[in-house]
Amino acid sequence: MNLSMNNLPEVDSNSSPTVENIVEGCILTILSLGAILGNTTMWIIICRNRELRTITNAFILSLTTADLFVAVINIPVTVLSLFHGSWPWSDSVCRFFGFTNMLTLVTSVMSLCNISINRYIMVCKPVYFKRIYTRRNAALMISACVLISMFLSSFPLFGWAEYAFIRKQMFCFCDWTTAPSYAFFMISVCFGIPFSVMTVCNAFIFRTVRASKRRVTAASGNVGSSKVDDQELNSSTPNTVTKDDVSKPHDVTIYINDRSSFHQSDNNRADNQSSINTNNNGKYFNRKNTTLTNMSRKKSRTGKSRTEEVRLAMVLAIVVLLFVISWLPYCVSMLLEIFAKDKVHSAFHMATIMLGYSNSAINPIVYGVMNKKFGDGFRRLLCCCKKF
Repeated sequence: MNLSMNNLPEVDSNSSPTVENIVEGCILTILSLGAILGNTTMWIIICRNRELRTITNAFILSLTTADLFVAVINIPVTVLSLFHGSWPWSDSVCRFFGFTNMLTLVTSVMSLCNISINRYIMVCKPVYFKRIYTRRNAALMISACVLISMFLSSFPLFGWAEYAFIRKQMFCFCDWTTAPSYAFFMISVCFGIPFSVMTVCNAFIFRTVRASKRRVTAASGNVGSSKVDDQELNSSTPNTVTKDDVSKPHDVTIYINDRSSFHQSDNNRADNQSSINTNNNGKYFNRKNTTLTNMSRKKSRTGKSRTEEVRLAMVLAIVVLLFVISWLPYCVSMLLEIFAKDKVHSAFHMATIMLGYSNSAINPIVYGVMNKKFGDGFRRLLCCCKKF
């Protein structure tokens, strides 16, 4: 508490914002509006489209909710601090917003970890997917994600580090210099371990996709060679019944073994027999073609669904990568603040938090550009807005 009180007086309550503060505040305002628009649109699209109301998208909505909290609460408070030139409220309010900043960050990381595991099971272990990812289990996983995030974010409220106003980044967050051990703990638990899990999951996904493509390519080659073999076999097999063979008249001698022991050679009888064979073969080929057509359609639907799942896994891998790119510089800023305090320009520290905040506006763009269903939903929603 004393450290926190000592930290706040460093900020002059009569200080006025600099030009840099105004520019940074304007940039963050744009990011906030973009994040609110994009993530709200994601909610609307998923809720309106029954096809998109899936277990996986429930995890995506949990990530979207965390991004919305960042855009509605965290960024605007930082913008007000920038325009004011200092922290405009009390120390207790600062601790509250420091907690919400930490909570949304940790929840985002845990949600991405949840999504990566979900995609790994779907692509690499599809047999277990329906058994594991029921609606009840999904709700429990999302709830556990939030509870764990709250638990990890609450340590500074009880004395392990503290939430205070960080002037170099003009927002309330954990003051890592008061407890470096908590900084290392959070980097390990909330960045290192989740990042390792996400990396392993995505590596297995890409390996499975690559192996699947190789099998498909090999199967296509086998199908092509089998067609050639069938044609050669048909041309060389004397017992194969063709249309030309059936249409030709046949002089067939049919032996009937009974008590009278006679034989007959009759062209009419041969024609009737050929007609029967033609009908039977026609029915057989029709049944075979129908079966093959149904199997082909079923495989086509399965293949299309599989392709969409793989494509979604690719999108989520990009989302994970962008999250790491957005927040890794802030982790570097944390370590520099601990080991090289006042040796790095404050503009670098401010740039890292702005980059981290930008991640909340990036995710809806990635979904809209790379996922066809979300892209169609964005376009339909845009068309509806234009009509009004």
